[in-house]
Amino acid sequence: MSSTVSGTALLPAIARGDVTAFEELYDRHSSTVYAILLRILGNAQDAEEVLQETFVKAWSSAKMFDALRGSEVAWLISIARSRGIDRLRSRRIRVEREDEAGREVAIISDGADRSNGVDQVIRAQERIAVRGALAELPEPQRVALELAYFEGLSQSEIAAKLNEPLGTIKTRMQLGMKKLRDRLQAFH
Repeated sequence: MSSTVSGTALLPAIARGDVTAFEELYDRHSSTVYAILLRILGNAQDAEEVLQETFVKAWSSAKMFDALRGSEVAWLISIARSRGIDRLRSRRIRVEREDEAGREVAIISDGADRSNGVDQVIRAQERIAVRGALAELPEPQRVALELAYFEGLSQSEIAAKLNEPLGTIKTRMQLGMKKLRDRLQAFH
């Protein structure tokens, strides 16, 4: 396919598997989509990753494009916006889960009052301990636990994402949790 294809003809060609049309779509719209993602996410690395996800989704879903409902760039932007918001939610869930993990290992004093500054230092130390304990886990266990607790995926979703049997994921998570409990005993 030549690079003189009109913008509205690209997605139907992509739906038929035309790689050249896909490359042209990327060349035409990636900078616009990236700028929007950067504005949404405020992070260049996340914006680049979501940009890739957006164009992968465009490739796999090109047959869903309806020119009567809008332009190709508008369709791409809606995919990017949706994925960008998902990334923000995932980021927020990860932070909340890190805070929750820090609270779970919190030292409960004998009723002694602590100032807010002391509480913040203790919570920060707990988060560092949890992150350190996670980093010490074997990679397969760490990845499974991070996907569950920081990205909010179920064990079935993790198995599908990692292309591993569900039983393997369950075992990895159980072993990883046991190792975390053992490493974080000092905080109980």
